[in-house]
Amino acid sequence: MLKNLRSLARTFATTASEETTQKVDISFLRPRHRIIASGGIPPLQFDFERERDSYRERFGRYGLASGVPVEELFPTAEEIEEEQALGLYREFNEVKKEYNELQKKKKEAAVARLAELEKNLKKYPSALAKYEASLVKQEREKDEKELALEKRIRDIQEYFGYWMDPKDPRFEVMLQQKEAEEKKAAKMAKRDEIQKKRYAENVQ
Repeated sequence: MLKNLRSLARTFATTASEETTQKVDISFLRPRHRIIASGGIPPLQFDFERERDSYRERFGRYGLASGVPVEELFPTAEEIEEEQALGLYREFNEVKKEYNELQKKKKEAAVARLAELEKNLKKYPSALAKYEASLVKQEREKDEKELALEKRIRDIQEYFGYWMDPKDPRFEVMLQQKEAEEKKAAKMAKRDEIQKKRYAENVQ
């Protein structure tokens, strides 16, 4: 009887201990994450874990103990040929040589540019004098039409008594008005001249 009671008490204690352990575990971690947290190697569960990138990551983390087939970590011969055809990867010495040549060309271009600037700087006084002389020449050789237009603008501004920008839309209206008045004045002057001639003929 006593033996049965002891066995029953032991069973009850074991069950209570397991229930207590289950209640104490509040991490809510999945079995996979519990293995990782305890320092173990999780099993392969998903399809993406069997891809080459995942294999490489797994092998880099756990080494040979990961169970990854080492031959699948490297690209195939066809993939290497494709990469070489596309030129995605180049040898370091080749890139270094190209970089040095590029830097050399840049340096030579900079030296040539400085030499050109020094040469132009020596020519600057004569070039400036030539440019200023050309400006003076342009002022002297203004087109007669342009001079006439400038005179016309001044006459209109003096006629109306105030300055106005030639680009102003009202300026065109004033120009037409001035031209109409000038035509009318010229017509009247011509009529007066004809009348004077007739009068002179009648007097004779």
